[in-house]
Amino acid sequence: MRNETRTGGQPNLDTVPGFDLTVEIARPPEKVFSYLTDVSKLPEWQSSATSAEADGSLREGTRIRERRTFMGREVKTELEVTAYELPSRFDVRSSGGPVRYEIHHSLRPSDGGTRLHVNVEAKIGGMMRIAAQGPLKMAEREFRTDFERLRRILETT
Repeated sequence: MRNETRTGGQPNLDTVPGFDLTVEIARPPEKVFSYLTDVSKLPEWQSSATSAEADGSLREGTRIRERRTFMGREVKTELEVTAYELPSRFDVRSSGGPVRYEIHHSLRPSDGGTRLHVNVEAKIGGMMRIAAQGPLKMAEREFRTDFERLRRILETT
């Protein structure tokens, strides 16, 4: 059975299996949240990010424009902040394009540090579903490596 979403004049999108990851960071949630939500720092810890800027201070509804290099191509993405709850929750949703995704970040105190849980959900236009499986797996591997890099950066500063 297909899980389809139809919004306004947008094409049908199929939900594909997402993924979760949890990272234990030896820094308080406020520090982790501050670094995680500083879009100017994205290129420091996300390997594909080349730049990012927000259209104002971060809050629910703020738009973030990113430039990335993925599979040898430059990709421009616009994200909308869908949740901003210092220091416990930060969510974004992409807009436009054949692949749409949501990223949910949950931060909880844990043994003097922070347990950061990340959930990624993706929706893909039906015709791209099969072709996108390889790139989606690559993106998941990159994502896991990036969050490990985030942990190392925060624990050494």
